[in-house]
Amino acid sequence: MKRTGELVLGIIGIISSAMMSLVGMVFIWANNSDDFKLFFEEEFASDPAMEINPDEMALVMEGLGSFGWAVVVASIIGFILGLVGVICIKGNKKPKLAGWVFIIGAVLTGLISVGLGFVPAILYLIAGIMAFARKVPSDTSEPPIY
Repeated sequence: MKRTGELVLGIIGIISSAMMSLVGMVFIWANNSDDFKLFFEEEFASDPAMEINPDEMALVMEGLGSFGWAVVVASIIGFILGLVGVICIKGNKKPKLAGWVFIIGAVLTGLISVGLGFVPAILYLIAGIMAFARKVPSDTSEPPIY
């Protein structure tokens, strides 16, 4: 039985996990960049509707860095589990194991990234469900005898 659907969903999930890692790295860079912090403070200072003090600004920037690390960790976990799932599903070697790996990857990626990893999580979840739902057809070369 061909597992092209699971394989394609797994590969797209791996690619989107890698892209998610780049987004997390941008968040980390923004937290560490003095130029970005200065730009951010100037933008909030120029808007009279937004009254934010420097302590709150530091808290927001610290949260941005922490969230960036969570996204990077989630994307690495998603990337590794997606790769393991694709290797297991290729050639229909271990579809049950691949299904579990995809579903675990979906849950961890979605939860650790606090929803930013929605796309790879959904792709892994669909691939995992497909790995369990699709059964190998039985060999019925001889007609049944009545």
